[in-house]
Amino acid sequence: MTQDPAPSVDRAESDRIVDYRSRFDLSQRRYLVLGGGQGMGRQISHALAQLGATVIVVDIDRERAAGVCAEIGPAATAEQVDATDDAEMAALAERAGEIDGVVDVIGMARYGPLLDITDDDWRWEETIVLHHAVLTIRRFGARLRDRGEGSITFVSSVSGIGSSPGHAAYGVYKAALGSLVRSAAIELGPFGIRVNAVAPGFVITPRISAILDADAVENTRTQIPLQRLTMPADVASALAFLVSDLARTITGHVMVVDGGATNKYPYDMSGF
Repeated sequence: MTQDPAPSVDRAESDRIVDYRSRFDLSQRRYLVLGGGQGMGRQISHALAQLGATVIVVDIDRERAAGVCAEIGPAATAEQVDATDDAEMAALAERAGEIDGVVDVIGMARYGPLLDITDDDWRWEETIVLHHAVLTIRRFGARLRDRGEGSITFVSSVSGIGSSPGHAAYGVYKAALGSLVRSAAIELGPFGIRVNAVAPGFVITPRISAILDADAVENTRTQIPLQRLTMPADVASALAFLVSDLARTITGHVMVVDGGATNKYPYDMSGF
């Protein structure tokens, strides 16, 4: 019995210098941004549009989504959707039509001691952090599978990688999100779909800015090895890389964006 010869390596292709700028060009592509109405979602919506893509900005608050679209211009349209509702997500998938990918930034933490976390808190965190991500993969993974290519990119958190004192439920479900990303990458990879996540550390979002005073922010900055605070635009930059063809063989990866802080110690948010 003879065996088929092993596929040969195209040495010309291997040696070819590619046009790297084209790998960062998102022209002729369409992306959904879930949670795109503020903070990191607003920034990644702008980033995708600046790289040439058209963007569907999705938020539970229509005015927020419309406001971001007004900033971007004709390349963006707004959708009001509750991403935790399967029927609404299914309808959004139908309305959106053919897309090249989804960026999902939805997630929020409730703070407090572990022993005080109620059943309602656990259920709320599971819904807002994990369940909606399952719906994203279910509804849009199916659309991208039929198309034969695409990407799904989430915002996770370093709270799901190390410990998360003071917001344990959030950390538990962000850890589960990392597992979901890895499993989805394996199952959807044969259909040309890449699934990744960015795990920010302490990000100066509008929500965080409203909580912390200047002294607390400065104290945080000095504990980060790079001595630089992470801004929503920094997270958007990492997301844009993972969405682009520069990352065309990266899948099942959770990229930490935290200035090196988790190499030093876990974040302690128990004082919030």
